[in-house]
Amino acid sequence: MKKYNLLIIGLLAVVTAMAQPEAVFDKIVKQYTWNRDGSMIFRYRKELTLNTHFAFNNLYGETFIVYNPEFQTLKINESYTKQADGTVIRTPDNAFNEVLPSFAADAPAYNHLREMVVTHTGLEIGATICLDYTLTTHVGFYPFLDVAEQLQEHSPVKDYQIEITLPEEEKLTYGLNALRGEPVVRQHNSMTTYAWNFQNIPAFPMESYTAGKASPMLFASNAEGENGVAWLSAMKVDPEACTSLVAKLLEGKQTTDEKRSEILRYVVDEIATSQLPVLLSAKIRPPAEVLQSAYGTLAEKATLLASMLLAAGLDAEIMMSFPSFATPIAVRAISDIRVKSGDHYLSPLQKDALDPALRASLDQFWQTGENGVGLIQLDEKQMTLGYQAHIALNDTMANVNGTLINSEDATAQADFSRQQALRPNNGYALYTLPATDKGIDRWRLRLNSTRTQPMELPCRIKETCSYTLTVDGWDVETRPFRKEISNPVGKISLTMHREDSRLIIRREIELQKTMIEPNEYHAFRSLVLLWKNDAFRTLILKKK
Repeated sequence: MKKYNLLIIGLLAVVTAMAQPEAVFDKIVKQYTWNRDGSMIFRYRKELTLNTHFAFNNLYGETFIVYNPEFQTLKINESYTKQADGTVIRTPDNAFNEVLPSFAADAPAYNHLREMVVTHTGLEIGATICLDYTLTTHVGFYPFLDVAEQLQEHSPVKDYQIEITLPEEEKLTYGLNALRGEPVVRQHNSMTTYAWNFQNIPAFPMESYTAGKASPMLFASNAEGENGVAWLSAMKVDPEACTSLVAKLLEGKQTTDEKRSEILRYVVDEIATSQLPVLLSAKIRPPAEVLQSAYGTLAEKATLLASMLLAAGLDAEIMMSFPSFATPIAVRAISDIRVKSGDHYLSPLQKDALDPALRASLDQFWQTGENGVGLIQLDEKQMTLGYQAHIALNDTMANVNGTLINSEDATAQADFSRQQALRPNNGYALYTLPATDKGIDRWRLRLNSTRTQPMELPCRIKETCSYTLTVDGWDVETRPFRKEISNPVGKISLTMHREDSRLIIRREIELQKTMIEPNEYHAFRSLVLLWKNDAFRTLILKKK
């Protein structure tokens, strides 16, 4: 009996150990102090206990602090590791190393930026990492206080404290997403402090496409809640800087669509993109400088794109997208920047970017205009993709003649003509039907069996694939089928039948929601699993 008891105790210990997270943040403290002269002090402290080797070998062995030394001063207040037995290991001087941030490597204008790499020492299971630093930002760098704090980490947080201090005569606008709680407000030395304390925040869920509305965040601003609007107003176009280049690019281009497409191609393909975090630079470089350097941030490329369109005599207005729950509108919450020209919302990063109206129920949009920057409404769209293919199978080859019609631009039909070799094996061959990579397959959905958080899809979608096949030299062993599902999330229909000497296959799926709640996930999953099922995408061929 003792032996069995020991075995059960051992198994329980193993299960308990496996159930532990990789690490736990015992405490995170973030303190913002906005001074009357416009300078700011940010203090950060974390206490992180390590539960596994993976935690310190792969996840938390180093801390990275990116800053701008031209306007900011970094001070490490404290850095040590408390081991499981209570021994304190101070971080040695050679464990603090400044490097160039990777995003600045090919951007000379940002080569002055620095990333402090703190390598934590004395790490073991049960050890606690303690790091405390202060980042002081000098006058003239930040135009306003801008806070958009993601309160979830990759490990659970037991105690999360945020404090924001500013002069008593200034008003703080703030908002919480996916959390509740009013701050404790206190006055001291003509300054007002707003303090939040959150307990037991879970780790990021291991689920794809987690809805933004389920992500705990804190937004705060001293600019009457419209920081993003003020920042958008600071993006100054300069058509004159682009006149000669645009004239050369558009030689021989007659129509508005040709001109717009050529300008977009140039900005996307010829101007490299720098992934500089928002507000890490004191300014948005002007179009002339971006052109000369041939690289730019998303905001800089958007300003250049608008300038070039205006230089070509086309209309152009800059639009920013923010999550609908971002209140106040923090600059750090920007989700996208576009340039509206005609009926098109052009992305400076990719030529085939999706229409932002597909996310009209999820985002809020602010756009420049004659009267400054204003909130605009976009009518939500559903993506509609229609793929048609005529396929001729012979002894060795599949000849495909296919076209794709996209609801966003029905006149721009993509050509999917191709040849695919058939490779028989013992008189049999498998042929997988060609498909577009513009729809659901592009999302690369990972479908867990259950889900705890809402799922946010890129858009509502209706996707139809029609195939007409003629087969020469083969017998099709795949039997005709009809599979249909209809539920509150959407519907799907997969059919195959013979029509004279032809094989007709039709695949259609419609997802009618962008937000899938956990209680709807099973219905959603059944639709997508059937759509992705290879048994209804692959033909079994037998040599005659």
